[in-house]
Amino acid sequence: MLSDSEVDGADPLYGSRVEVKRVWRPGSATSPLKILLNILSLRPHLVHFNVAFQSFGRRRLVNFIGLSLPFLCRALGFPSVVSIHNLGERVNLKAVGLKESFLNRLGIRLATKLITLASAVTVTVRSYEDFLRQTYRCGNVEFVPHGTDLIDPPGLAQPNPCRVILLLGHMGPYKGLPLIIDVFKRLNQQRREFKLIVAGESHPNFPGYLDGFKSDAPPNVEFTGYVDEERLPELFERAFVVVLPYLTGTGTSGVFHLACGFGKPIVASDLPEIRELVKEGASAILVSQNDVDGFCKAILRLCDEPLLVEEMCKRNLSFASSESWSSVASSFERIYVRLVAK
Repeated sequence: MLSDSEVDGADPLYGSRVEVKRVWRPGSATSPLKILLNILSLRPHLVHFNVAFQSFGRRRLVNFIGLSLPFLCRALGFPSVVSIHNLGERVNLKAVGLKESFLNRLGIRLATKLITLASAVTVTVRSYEDFLRQTYRCGNVEFVPHGTDLIDPPGLAQPNPCRVILLLGHMGPYKGLPLIIDVFKRLNQQRREFKLIVAGESHPNFPGYLDGFKSDAPPNVEFTGYVDEERLPELFERAFVVVLPYLTGTGTSGVFHLACGFGKPIVASDLPEIRELVKEGASAILVSQNDVDGFCKAILRLCDEPLLVEEMCKRNLSFASSESWSSVASSFERIYVRLVAK
């Protein structure tokens, strides 16, 4: 496994048959070359890239070269699978810190075309499969769900009298943190029972983003910093509701899937990627983007309707069980076997 050298936390205990080599760094111009040289040295039977459109940092050229690696590997004789978690053409560029320029759009289109030239392409949003088939005539793409851990829910009762609102993830301008702070302030003007937990560090592409919020945060807002996997059950046990006030979709939401696995109610921006998860069986109250009043009303509704909370929790646990990691692994195993057999 060729990994980012700046990944938070320690390596999981994969076992003796999995070796993790930390060989590249986001933003480094030499990262794509280091990855390719390691692949040439290892000479694997198959290479699987797990990437998004800004996996290699904020520098456009580095990202473009990095996203061309699946095609290069196939050209060099190594079967390549690419799991692409978002599509640049479906993202609001301004929300993720990029200009809506001709050069950016051209680069995104060329990078997407190169991705479709891998031996196999998988997407975690079903509509992305349709988009690649129709726009790029990509016949080697298929939908493979994100995957979800099913965690025994700790129960609906709160461990303290506060209604804890949880915002989790790598924080950047498109995650909607200013909006949810405004929501929190307005809620506490009506009822003094809420606490906001902001869990996670600044996004690697937006270093220091959280610093100003930490110094100016209102009372009863907690910034936890990075939360490792072992502490996630404790974090979700404290949460009354998980919020996703995103300003744009950057693929399916890992936090959404985590919340489902822990059996928590969700209030989220009404984005196509999240709407798709609800259509597939998950449960969330969807609110228009940047709608402070809508998020307030949705959270207050959950406070006043415990039966609704219970029903949402049950539906999310059911959704999590349908997207288990074992089923995802089986899908990838089938792809691997097919490609190696060729």
